[in-house]
Order: sequence, then C-alpha cells, then structure tokens
Amino acid sequence: MNQQIEPLYDKEITCLVCGERYTTKRIRTRFIRTENIESDFFTVYKDDSCNPYMYEVHVCPNCGYAATDQFSNHFPPEVKNRIEKEISSRWKPRDFGKERTVVDAITAYKLAVLSATKKKEKHIVLAGIYMRLGWLYRMIGEEKQEQRFLRLALKEYEESFEQSDFIGTQLTEIRVIYLLGELNRRIGSETEAIKYFSRVIQHRQRDTDAKVTETAREQWYLIRNQEESFGIK
Repeated sequence: MNQQIEPLYDKEITCLVCGERYTTKRIRTRFIRTENIESDFFTVYKDDSCNPYMYEVHVCPNCGYAATDQFSNHFPPEVKNRIEKEISSRWKPRDFGKERTVVDAITAYKLAVLSATKKKEKHIVLAGIYMRLGWLYRMIGEEKQEQRFLRLALKEYEESFEQSDFIGTQLTEIRVIYLLGELNRRIGSETEAIKYFSRVIQHRQRDTDAKVTETAREQWYLIRNQEESFGIK
C-alpha cells in the first residue's frame, strides 16, 4: 500500500548561534494553491493549512534564535554574543516545529524581528518580515495590527530603497518603488502614494515589468478618482 504524502514535511536546521539541530515544518510545493494575489503582493491561498507564510520562520527551541531563508549566514563573534546575551539568556525553551496556527506564526515572525534587529539584518529583510506580519493580521481581521506592521514595513522599504540593499534579492527597484506607493496608499498617505506610483509609470524598466506598471497606473487613477469625488483638486 502506498503511503499517503502529507503537505507538511520536516526540514532539518542547524542553529547558527548555538549549534543545536532541530526540525521545522515546510509545505510541499505540490500542495500550494493560489487563489488570488492582492495589490501589495499578499497571496491568498485556497487552503489555509497549506499557507507557506505560516512556516517561513524557523525558531531554535534551544536558544530562541529565529530566522528566515533570507537572513545572512554571516555571524561576526560580537553578533553571536549579543544574541546569546539579549535573547538566549531570557529564552524559555519552546518548540515551533509542529503544525502552526496563525497565532503561532505571528509569534514566530515577532521572534524573527527580534533576531533580525539584534543581528542587524538588511532593511529589505526586516521589511519582508513586517509585511508578513501585516498579512497574517489581515488573515484574522485585525486591521489595527495590520496597519501597524504595514507602517513598519514601509519604513524599512524606504531605508532599503535609499541604501539599495534590496539589490541581489528577488525584489527589483521598480517593485520596491511600487511597494512604497502601495503601502502609502494603504495607510492613507495618498500624496506620497501618487508620487511613487508616478515614478513606477515613468521608470526605465516599466516595460520589463508590465504587470506592476499597469497596477501602479490603476492605483494612481483610483486615488485621483477618490480625490475628485471628494472635491479635492
């Protein structure tokens, strides 16, 4: 009899801080089914139990160091010492290697924020963590917390854009500029949103990412139409 393949599998991780070996859950790609992609790139999946956002962060049960695959593997001695002193010394052992709820995932991402901050990860890495926290809160309808983390993501994307530390990642310059526009739109900063959407529309790479350019144009018109409906010139 053939053994049924489960969506979740165990991936072995070796902690870069304490050397502990542990397992974390990941989702087999064959089970991931996309239903919709929203304007800030949030992907809605057909099956919440097969949502990869839930398992992007791995957490060492021994020392509390939490990371994603986007974290740098570079660990200067002073960074390890800082994490051991400010995270591990206060850590109460907890296993995140099982099936997760949204609340579990939120906790894991917040631990990743703490580790990324102490490790001084790139702004683009922190931006991605904050975005996912916003999305997870969106999934459970907590708009206030969603807005809080989208604002934090916006701040990190701004820093990333200014320092160009997104170079070498999957995010191109035009997509970072687009996200600056979309996040400003979502938090109610329409003037800033229009500024960034205009930069996307005029960008030298606009033809190589036609979908993002078209979405930026749609969001630009959406804001302008809303302003006109309220009598704003």
